[in-house]
Amino acid sequence: MIEIRNLNKSFSILRPHPTGASSSTKTILKDFSLSIPEGTFLGISGESGAGKSTLLSIITGLQKADSGKVTIDGTEINALSDKELCAFRNRNIGFISQEQSFLENLTVLENVKLPALLYPGKTQKELTSRALALLEQLNIAELAQMYPSFLSGGENQRVLIARALINEPKILVADEPTDAVSEKQTKEILQIFKDLSLQGKTVILVSHDTKALEQCDRIVTLG
Repeated sequence: MIEIRNLNKSFSILRPHPTGASSSTKTILKDFSLSIPEGTFLGISGESGAGKSTLLSIITGLQKADSGKVTIDGTEINALSDKELCAFRNRNIGFISQEQSFLENLTVLENVKLPALLYPGKTQKELTSRALALLEQLNIAELAQMYPSFLSGGENQRVLIARALINEPKILVADEPTDAVSEKQTKEILQIFKDLSLQGKTVILVSHDTKALEQCDRIVTLG
């Protein structure tokens, strides 16, 4: 499903100094390669700054590597134009990041449907039915007409999962999705991910939680 070959990524760091700023280069990823088969529940671990979030951003096309290739389901995403990449990502990758939030003036149901509205292909009735089915699957159907400000941490994460799945992506990528929820909610979210992988979706989880990572089929440690 995902083939990563010889990725390299570095960042320039500017260091202020009274006599004049200096810069240095920090290498985040060096000749990094990885194969992720379809239906894998993959965990990515590593210390802060090891490149976990950077790797996710490159896999999802939100950031470009300095060199190397990322091929997803036969498509080399490096070769796509920005417009093509945006469309490819929207249809094939569900992404749950630490910074994601909702539009507060929209209901849970409306927020879940948002990604599908960018590339219309279904009627509003079909989208609503799909969104409601996801909320039901995630045991939060009763939240459909509520507004995001009323959600708990665990409910918030489930709604984010529903929104990430609205376009029926082949890949679900989650960056620290259990960071701000209880142990019980963490177990429930991990079970959702495991079930999705058993259904054939490729799930990539970035986490610093060793107990969460133990639920994955495979763990890759960066750094």
